[in-house]
Amino acid sequence: MRLARTLGALTAAAMIAAAAAPAMAQVKLTVAHHNAIGSQNTTAVERFRTCAEAGGLFSIAHYPAGQLGTAREIVEQLKLGAVDVSLTDTAYMSNLQPELAVFQLPFMFTGWEHAEKAMDGPPGRTVAETLVRSQGVRPLAYMHNGFRDFMTTAKPIRTVADFKGMKLRSPPIPIWVRMFEALEANPVTVDWTEVYQAMQSGLVEGMEAPAEGFVNSKSFEVAKHVTRSGHMYNLMMLVVNERRFQGLTEPQRARLSECGAAFRKTGNPEVVALTDEAYAFLAARGIQIHEIDKGPLRQRLETAWGQLLGNAQTAAKPLMDQIAALR
Repeated sequence: MRLARTLGALTAAAMIAAAAAPAMAQVKLTVAHHNAIGSQNTTAVERFRTCAEAGGLFSIAHYPAGQLGTAREIVEQLKLGAVDVSLTDTAYMSNLQPELAVFQLPFMFTGWEHAEKAMDGPPGRTVAETLVRSQGVRPLAYMHNGFRDFMTTAKPIRTVADFKGMKLRSPPIPIWVRMFEALEANPVTVDWTEVYQAMQSGLVEGMEAPAEGFVNSKSFEVAKHVTRSGHMYNLMMLVVNERRFQGLTEPQRARLSECGAAFRKTGNPEVVALTDEAYAFLAARGIQIHEIDKGPLRQRLETAWGQLLGNAQTAAKPLMDQIAALR
């Protein structure tokens, strides 16, 4: 009887202690990126934040629009663990892992469907495995950023010859600089957050981006022409520092993965729809929309693929083959 009373008392004490114990402490995460406030990319990150915070597992601070540094600086902070999560792209990640530049090769992708096959298939898995192994960064999700076109302040681009001598904004990424050189243009490296000022001041005569980027950067206010070239596809990736990810509990890791899947599922069709809306918006604002004969442009840029990849050609070959096999 005494033993039973003792066990009962211990059980009751344990129940009281469990009831009094605090719930699992929220994990604080920092999310930072260079995308403009109000852009589709930033809205998608906000949805991810809301999803991850549901259930009380996380408290997430979100810093868009380059508040914690340039796109390149934020990628470096992510790798070091100063930032936990970021929305970047294969282009900026290619500064760390050069073979990822294959995703930016002009005319590599035939359309939206081909790009989705790549992100969901062997190329996407190869990128994820490579980044985890070599850079300590894990993709939680991929998402379209779109096919890129040209926007200019005064001179329209209608033929390949029109590029010659033009001062065009380039991200600080080797494949872009080399692409503009192949077009005989003059690349000027400017961070995304400074594009508007560069266009307005005349530092550059034009830029290229997905159509929605022309809108969210407000560059249409200081430009007159858009040329629908669709010359390059841009793949976004929501990435987390691998050491930080592995330090989470299993339920926490599962939550981030689930929210990453939702990020991709909602984001991809949204980007496609916003691309059409962006063209309509630009036309309504008086921007002249031009077409370009893609044959000569494709020929000029495809024959320069080796030049664009530089020393990454050999490392990029497996990814190139995987992407080509999905056409």
